[in-house]
Amino acid sequence: MNAKSGVQASAARARDYQVDAIYAMPGVNLQLRTYHHETPSESGKARADHVLSVSLSGRGPGSTGRYIRDRHETGWFRFGNITFVPGGVPIVGRGPGGMQQTLSCRFDYGAFADLALFEEGLTDERLLACGDIRAPGMEEMMRRLAWELRSPGFGRETMIDLLVRGAIVDVVRHIRQSGDCPSRRSGGLSPAQLRRLTDYIDASLDRSPTISELARVCDLSAGHLMRSFRQTTGETIHDHVQRVRIARAQAMLMEHDHSIKQIAHLLGFATPSSFAVAFRRLSGQSPSGFRQRNRSRGV
Repeated sequence: MNAKSGVQASAARARDYQVDAIYAMPGVNLQLRTYHHETPSESGKARADHVLSVSLSGRGPGSTGRYIRDRHETGWFRFGNITFVPGGVPIVGRGPGGMQQTLSCRFDYGAFADLALFEEGLTDERLLACGDIRAPGMEEMMRRLAWELRSPGFGRETMIDLLVRGAIVDVVRHIRQSGDCPSRRSGGLSPAQLRRLTDYIDASLDRSPTISELARVCDLSAGHLMRSFRQTTGETIHDHVQRVRIARAQAMLMEHDHSIKQIAHLLGFATPSSFAVAFRRLSGQSPSGFRQRNRSRGV
């Protein structure tokens, strides 16, 4: 994918969004966009290419969608921070309005062919999984990709190529796993259990939900939940909660003017110092340093 890559930056406004940066490579087009919706909005369309997107500012409440295919519609689902829309599948999306900063990756239809994403059929269950890609570490990888688009430097083309390939692998793994039958996921959480659990965690980031509390959400014992969650996601529940809290903190640092102390309190950390330690451990920088770097670049 790294041959003859093209780079272009733009601030031209198109429709309801502004394109902040563009990067083109064979079979892939990357765009950083800032959307401006004054009121709640609804849109629907089908594209020939696949679209992978991440909300850099965090999805607002009420961000939902549904897919339309084969003369029927899937149920409404809540968009996650990372979404994937397969080529040729119409989708209707609703949003709460306001400003949204996104990284959009558009892949030619054949870009996924070698990874055989569709060889077993794109079922409704897999389509619903596309609306909320939760592969461990993927959000951090996508944010790094956005940073590379904004900040040209040594090895940029190589790094973007590696990050894009990693994103493709994570998307395919997530979707294929979501369609696996129970016998192939023996000992793990079902897609419905995982979604209930992660939704509950997302709604409880102002505190630290206990393992017993989370186990009741899935109707499992605490020990079974811890084993099943790790088998399904590759990370512990504690690590997942911390990663999600830090991802939310990153969005708040970019989007709001809350102090570091306020953000630590809103995300359930006992002290600003414990928040700073956790933030540095997962992101490699301090909260104030992250805010300064990203705001100066406009990401």
